[in-house]
Amino acid sequence: MGKKTWLIITLFIAVIFIGYGYTKRVEATQYYNNAMNAGAKTISDASYHRAENHFRNALKKKPNDSSANAHLEQLEEYQKGLTAIKNQDYSKAIVNFKKVTKISNGSQTLLLRAVSKEIELKEVVHELKIFNKTYKRAKVLATNYEYTASNTKLAVILGYGNITQSYYQDIRKKARNLEHSNNQVLARLGYNVSSADESSEKKVATDILPTISSSPRDSSSSANPRKITSVQIKQARKEIASQGIDVKAFSDADVKEVIEHAREQNMSVSEVAREFK
Repeated sequence: MGKKTWLIITLFIAVIFIGYGYTKRVEATQYYNNAMNAGAKTISDASYHRAENHFRNALKKKPNDSSANAHLEQLEEYQKGLTAIKNQDYSKAIVNFKKVTKISNGSQTLLLRAVSKEIELKEVVHELKIFNKTYKRAKVLATNYEYTASNTKLAVILGYGNITQSYYQDIRKKARNLEHSNNQVLARLGYNVSSADESSEKKVATDILPTISSSPRDSSSSANPRKITSVQIKQARKEIASQGIDVKAFSDADVKEVIEHAREQNMSVSEVAREFK
């Protein structure tokens, strides 16, 4: 076989290998692109675990690819943030979402979602700090028999526009329970009360406060026209104190309301006073 023939055979084999290598590169590139596109789509659908699988598949064809790795890093931090939210660790979630925004060459969709979550959670952390402090003050006021003042504090919490969001479910539950307890006592004393939580769906908190703090004196005075004397107030204070209640927390107007309530219900002042325990 002559040299010319061997040259032709060698060239033919080289063309075959070159073509095969080119085809493999094309196939690998196509596989990579398909995996990256599928990953982007599943991120849009919030199917984050599936998205991770797609980007790992992309790395099989292009190991150490910066874009695929960036997407995986973002997904890891973003999902950590979602887990932290479920655990009500909002400060930790903020840190996770901030890390997502610092990763370059990744998903624009995840970046925008992380920014939105970070902003939202910063407000949540700020509001919860205020609400917990307000609730503690409201509880102290209720303990001191200042039920109307306690409800005024609770209206700050229950009248908040986003209070029905899951972030606030614990503080909302505690505030509603305390308000309900306050309203039970106020109702027994003749007050016309309403729930700030229910009214917040229709009004802002500032519209609710006058209703909560309104006095029943006009209606009770017509129902009980008999004048309450200072001697009766003094005697009522003794009866209230006999129940182990700090009577100093009661103004004369409060004592009058207790007396009026006792008259309406045909009860003694002592019996009414037990309701404050």
